[in-house]
Amino acid sequence: MHKFDQIKQEFDDLPYMSHEQALVLRDIIHEENAKDILEIGFYQGKSSAYIAAVLEDRGDGNLTTLDREYARDKEPNIESVLETAGLSHRVTPIYCFRSYTWELQRLINAQFRPQFDMCYFDGGHYWDSTGFGVLLVDMLLRPGGMLVLDDMEWSVDGSPYHRKNPKRAAVFSQDERAAKPVRLVWDSILPHLGYEYVREYKEHQWGTARKPVEPTSSVPDTAGQRSSLFHGSST
Repeated sequence: MHKFDQIKQEFDDLPYMSHEQALVLRDIIHEENAKDILEIGFYQGKSSAYIAAVLEDRGDGNLTTLDREYARDKEPNIESVLETAGLSHRVTPIYCFRSYTWELQRLINAQFRPQFDMCYFDGGHYWDSTGFGVLLVDMLLRPGGMLVLDDMEWSVDGSPYHRKNPKRAAVFSQDERAAKPVRLVWDSILPHLGYEYVREYKEHQWGTARKPVEPTSSVPDTAGQRSSLFHGSST
């Protein structure tokens, strides 16, 4: 049995990625020949397991995935899911104390900055976290890399969690509660960065966009040893 099919068989009841979504993501990974993948938001690790299974079935590639510390206490959590599936060697989970944006900062400022072929972005659907998060992810994507945005139609007003927790929703203004922050990032930030829209998967509320191969502006790189890595060279 392929690892991809094993994930459906053993973890179909886990939230949140459906098998139909996983099939689409598998196609994207294959089409992009993505080997180094970044994921924002793993929760219990089902989406991470699907991505890792695609890489394992193909025989190469690694996933780096980030989520808040609370995910460690889920039952099962990502580590137990990956261990059960025999995929731990394909995935590096990073637990974030407060925000994934801080851990992205760590990756950006690492001695050898990692670069990714693709990012599946499903974390922090608010304007500030999504907008800033995408800007940071852009610094980690290779030229021509693929960004997959999830929950394009999400809003505070439409969120079951916020309907159950009206005090959490009350901190937002009326217009922000009604807004769709991920789509706002799609409509305003990605064009500013020069991304090319590839496709919307309206049935899954996904959008895919490609980072430009050439930089859209000339920004001095003071990262020293990291410069060649940032611009896509390999060592």
